[in-house]
Amino acid sequence: MTCNHPIDFCDLSYFIAAADQGSFRKAALFANVHESSVSRRIRDLEDRLGAALFHRQSGGVILTFAGRQFLPRARQIIKQVEYCATEVASIGKS
Repeated sequence: MTCNHPIDFCDLSYFIAAADQGSFRKAALFANVHESSVSRRIRDLEDRLGAALFHRQSGGVILTFAGRQFLPRARQIIKQVEYCATEVASIGKS
């Protein structure tokens, strides 16, 4: 199966961190990466989705309408992946 729009787990994590922190700089500090990495990954995510997720301002970032719609879904995806990993890990210990 070929996926034309792969979305990386880190892309979603950085997106959520930036939304929660209100800035790429604070998201980078939270994720312990360079701000340029967060900015680039979010820009790439926006390109893949075909929509801007943030309004960029000198004082930080604000979610666009598309970003507000995407945020709960991104959180849900992260939660499901974490749940699946926990479930598989517990099965492996049986």
